[in-house]
Amino acid sequence: MKRLPHNHRDRTLRILASNGGIITLRELRRLMEIKLENLDRILRELEAQGRIARTTGKLGVENISLRREK
Repeated sequence: MKRLPHNHRDRTLRILASNGGIITLRELRRLMEIKLENLDRILRELEAQGRIARTTGKLGVENISLRREK
């Protein structure tokens, strides 16, 4: 599996931080302007690293949030 450039992961984290640490998948995709399959790959990598959490909120909306460092 190819690794995406670090700048996509950094940009994702910056967007999350500037939106108060939580954002919907739809809004993040709109801001990133990349295909959903590429965004999903980025989010899986960040989740595996423990940097973000993915949850499903009310009405089935997927939320992406930063994990706070302890």
